Amino acid sequence: METMLDSWNILATAKERDQRHLVRLLKRFGDFRWTRFLGVLIGRVEDHEAFFAQLQRHEEDEPGFLHPLAKLVPIEQTFAFTVDTFPVRLKEAVLGYAERIDSGSFYVRIERRGGAGEIHSQQLEQELDRTVCDALRARGETPSVDFKNPDLIVAVETIGEECGIGVLPRALRMRYPFVRVP
Repeated sequence: METMLDSWNILATAKERDQRHLVRLLKRFGDFRWTRFLGVLIGRVEDHEAFFAQLQRHEEDEPGFLHPLAKLVPIEQTFAFTVDTFPVRLKEAVLGYAERIDSGSFYVRIERRGGAGEIHSQQLEQELDRTVCDALRARGETPSVDFKNPDLIVAVETIGEECGIGVLPRALRMRYPFVRVP
């Protein structure tokens, strides 16, 4: 089985019935391909910020250009996992982002594709939120979990037995509204 690891740094999802339009739209800006999950594309771009700026400019020049796009998530790291190793690997990876949170507000969001009944996203999210808070408090920081308008969202995207993690700071989400999590 061919692995996707290290070959993707963007995850995009299509609005219902817009899959064909989305792949045509994104292929102009990077190397994108479908996953085995309906409406989910992964891709590689040279520079996240430049890619987002290009999409924004096209939307401004041609309103509706981004209509097929449901969400876009920048991915900073990927790793392979099994159902048994996922919680530990994910905890290690997410703790690596704690220094960006410091005393700010955040939450961890897991979008799981595959592992139904074996990986419990909501429970893991809550555990990771607590773990990050505990680690930061041990350093004297005062982080908080905020689901309405956090300083930072740690986005975890699984595709089968591969995981991508990205960070969505508030400024990025405000500048590019298509960069979001559910």
